[in-house]
Amino acid sequence: MRILRFIISILLIPVCVIITVSFYNSMFAIKDVSESGLCFILGALLYSMMHLLLFRLDFLYIFGHESMHAFATFCSGGKANNMKVSGKEGSVKTTTPNFFVMLAPYLVPVYTVVVAIIYFVLSFFMDVALYSAVFIFLIGFTLMFHLAYTSESIKDKQSDLIKTGYLSSISFIYIINLSIVFFIISLFFRDASFVNFAADVYEKTKNFYWFFWKQLFL
Repeated sequence: MRILRFIISILLIPVCVIITVSFYNSMFAIKDVSESGLCFILGALLYSMMHLLLFRLDFLYIFGHESMHAFATFCSGGKANNMKVSGKEGSVKTTTPNFFVMLAPYLVPVYTVVVAIIYFVLSFFMDVALYSAVFIFLIGFTLMFHLAYTSESIKDKQSDLIKTGYLSSISFIYIINLSIVFFIISLFFRDASFVNFAADVYEKTKNFYWFFWKQLFL
């Protein structure tokens, strides 16, 4: 199983590169927001600078992390209780510690989802199109917030990641995060098609591995 997980993790690396390129191209193709890709990048850069140079949001991340454990447990038909959160660590007792429950906090950028929900609710009371650039900015900000802390968790080799296969989890987490974020964006902007995004990733991945296969075996 360790060898299989290692092989899978190596095979997923090109997919990470491909999905990044497709995500970048799809963001800049959104016409509803002037320079939407730039808004996203600025949000990501601002959080990066804040994280590295100013202050950290440890408590906020830990609260979201443990909340996702609890939510994933509920979705799996289990129960979660005794959640404890501080600025340094957190914990929650779950009755169904399966693969989904263990990885859910890493796979789902919880605050990006929260931003999307708020944007959706506000759309019933105001013209949110006027603030679409702000929405894209916050998507970039919250995604970088999630990825920054997730990368630190990976670096520290969290027990959740060790149990599910450390190397294979890294690429899987990254791919799922970008997919979820673009899916959220596609719900609000007609120029952002998740189907086209997924098809582009699939075609590029297929072509890459077919080229790789031909070079080795044909």
